[in-house]
Amino acid sequence: MQKKNIARLAYLVLAGVLVYFIWSSFFKTNTTTEAGNAAVPAGPPPSTVKVEIVQASNFDVLVFATGTLVANQEVALTTETAGKIVQLNLQEGEQVNRGQLLLKLNDADLQAQLSKLKTRLKEFQSRDTRQKALLDKGAISQEEYELFETEKQGVTADMDLVNAQIGKTEIRAPFSGRVGLRYVSLGAFVNQNANIAQLVNAEPMLVDFAVPERYASMVSQGTLILLTVENQSDTFKAKVIAVSPSIEANSRTLKLRARLEGGHSTLVPGAFARVELRLRQLEDALLIPTRSVVPELKAKKVFLIKNGLVTPTYIETKERTANRIRVSSGLQAGDTLITAGILKVRPGQQVNVLEFE
Repeated sequence: MQKKNIARLAYLVLAGVLVYFIWSSFFKTNTTTEAGNAAVPAGPPPSTVKVEIVQASNFDVLVFATGTLVANQEVALTTETAGKIVQLNLQEGEQVNRGQLLLKLNDADLQAQLSKLKTRLKEFQSRDTRQKALLDKGAISQEEYELFETEKQGVTADMDLVNAQIGKTEIRAPFSGRVGLRYVSLGAFVNQNANIAQLVNAEPMLVDFAVPERYASMVSQGTLILLTVENQSDTFKAKVIAVSPSIEANSRTLKLRARLEGGHSTLVPGAFARVELRLRQLEDALLIPTRSVVPELKAKKVFLIKNGLVTPTYIETKERTANRIRVSSGLQAGDTLITAGILKVRPGQQVNVLEFE
């Protein structure tokens, strides 16, 4: 009987211990959960950003391109026939006038032929009056007189041919200009098409350049451009004088040529030029910093602050300057645009504005 009582007492003690541990575990869990809930913050602190109020302003649509300076007139002086140089009237860097004799090849044989033909022509001319008198008297027939005239005309044609050949032994300046590098010397024998020298008339200077095809309809003769040249501090003005009638298929560009205003003796043909082309002026254009634009796969977006919350907005853009870009749709004047801290914001978030730009 005593053993049963001891066993019953042990059972009650064990049950009490078990209940105690279960209750302690439950109470500890609840306490930890409540404490944990109290420690969880309501959310991350607002991000700090910089903003700008979008404003409308006038905007010059500018296109920047690269070009090459071109002389107004330039030609390679070459020989039309072979021969020995007997006169050489050009010096490197010398200014020459249009029509001036620059080079003469030996034409002694041609001059001899010409002299012989002149003598024959003189004979025909002296007989001409007598032949007409004989024709009037009926001493010769009309056919005989026409044969005489044909022979005389043949001599004249031969003289013209020899004179043309003599002309090929001469090189005359086709226009006034400055002689470039010379490649021959007096007394040298040259072949046909031998390169003698370069003749350049640089004034007024021209510039050739190209613009993307999307601007083709905005360019015409008379359009003003500005250009700068390497190692030149001045900015030069020029006007478009020629526009290519077609787009280059490979580069998808439109070629143009402009003429510089005034004389520029310091400029050299072939030099590299940076061209600034002003196409038009837009009123009420919306310009925003390029750094505020977030590119996506097929779109662009910016982040605005509306009603105190971050709001993503998709936009379309057009021309740009060095650090700003024109927005054609998606924004309006007065919008509050986030310009710095963009990577830290998310849609619907509240933000702290550090400063207005």
